[in-house]
Amino acid sequence: MGVGTITPMQARSCFSRAVVVAASAMLWGCSTMDAQECRDTDWAYLGQLDAMEGKQDLKTRAQRHFRTCKDQGVQMDARAYQQGWMRGLRDFCTPQSGKAYAEQGLRFQPGYCPAQLEAAFLDGYSPARDRYDAQQSALDLERRIEAKKKELRDARNAKNSAGHIAYVQKDLRDLQLELVQLKLRLAQ
Repeated sequence: MGVGTITPMQARSCFSRAVVVAASAMLWGCSTMDAQECRDTDWAYLGQLDAMEGKQDLKTRAQRHFRTCKDQGVQMDARAYQQGWMRGLRDFCTPQSGKAYAEQGLRFQPGYCPAQLEAAFLDGYSPARDRYDAQQSALDLERRIEAKKKELRDARNAKNSAGHIAYVQKDLRDLQLELVQLKLRLAQ
């Protein structure tokens, strides 16, 4: 390749990073858009970014922008916004996006993607979400184990009955076994 030539993979990576940065900037600014920003907004691009966020439906997001700009005396371009939204859904409703969405711990709302795209999104989302949930369960078990260890130390220091100490030890062993089993499943 020549100097200054980038591969399609590099271009997608750069585009993805640019979209995240732009989306953050745009979404942060949405609630405080002034009249000039309402006039200057690329409504198709904003619609695309909003759809790629994967959180609210078209109607909810569009109404928020409509009200914000209407309050500023500016009419949003609803048609361009909707076209951008549809483009954003095509970009969002992919297996790769589903996987990334799940890995961030975000919950997918069934029906958000068009029916013909939702299965592809779920192909990436479902296994990644299952793994994320299992990892969260492991973290929760680790916290519970630490709390149980403290309870055992406290019971021993307070010279509790042998029966009580044995009960706490059994709980601790059960939690530790559950964690080992979960980690074995995660390792597969």
